[in-house]
Amino acid sequence: MSPMPTTEDQFANVYEQIPTSHYLVDSRRESYYTGDYKLGLNFYSFSHNLSSWLNGSTEGAPPIDTMQAIRFAKEAGFDSVDITSYYIPGYDNLTMPTKSDEEIFAYARNIKQLCGELGIAISGTGVKNDFADPSEARRALDIQRVKYWIDVAAVMGAPVIRVFTGEISKDILSTDWETLAKERIVPALQACADYGALQGVKIGMQNHGDMTSTADQVIRILKWADHPNIGVVNDTGCYKRFGDRTGIGYSWYDDIEAVLPYTVNFQVKKKPTSPDTDVQVDLEELFTRIRYSNYRGHIPLETLWVNSDPNHPSQLAKPPFEQIRNFLEQIRAASASTKTK
Repeated sequence: MSPMPTTEDQFANVYEQIPTSHYLVDSRRESYYTGDYKLGLNFYSFSHNLSSWLNGSTEGAPPIDTMQAIRFAKEAGFDSVDITSYYIPGYDNLTMPTKSDEEIFAYARNIKQLCGELGIAISGTGVKNDFADPSEARRALDIQRVKYWIDVAAVMGAPVIRVFTGEISKDILSTDWETLAKERIVPALQACADYGALQGVKIGMQNHGDMTSTADQVIRILKWADHPNIGVVNDTGCYKRFGDRTGIGYSWYDDIEAVLPYTVNFQVKKKPTSPDTDVQVDLEELFTRIRYSNYRGHIPLETLWVNSDPNHPSQLAKPPFEQIRNFLEQIRAASASTKTK
């Protein structure tokens, strides 16, 4: 009697990865960029604190509201803010908005007005969705939700809206990755991209260690979608072998570089794999690779915590201002030090 296959073996049967080296053959043809980058703050960095505010919580992480977070970003020296839609009152991950259009669009206009007054750019926004879900009704609702928040992004002045491809589907073992990507993810992305083009908002497909865990998966989906209004939110902390829990031992920087030609926004994280691991990002390596590309857009950072972290936001007397400032300074230093090869 043969042994039961492991989860890793099962995923190997549904997806065969084209090596990242295949996508790097023609890389580094651009001249080495020696200018400055616009560094941004992704508001998920304040996820615990913003959630406390939205929930009216008096326990856990000290609250901060979206407008306060914008003011902090300006004071800390960020060039831009990526204002995740989660932190617009009325947003919900699973339903259409819970507040009126009037309230939501008024809040979006207030965000735009404040950023204009402060002189800080809005680099993007984002939603939670799952285009790989087996339920056609669930996927249809998520397309409807994304279109709604595209409208909000347009009012707010966000040029890019981040969407996910989706979690690894529970029925993938009865089919294969390519089939699910083509039948579920690609049509959903195309529908959103068509709508976003009408509103002047780019769709930024984020690799998230899910149905897009590798540069190969990202690039294949982009090519199947074949839409000028779809790019990539290059998440530096989520490249790994398909189905693995973490990316330990994976060549993250190669994947980041392979996806650079398609990148329309970033999420730079402290760790290039799961936040509950100890490996720290090599920021000089990251910026060197970015400088070999033609990417000239915003580079937002995103700080994450796990419950065991000693500086978890719920254990602090105030929001994690210093931790975010420190990471910004590390990124700024790496950007400066890599201006010359």
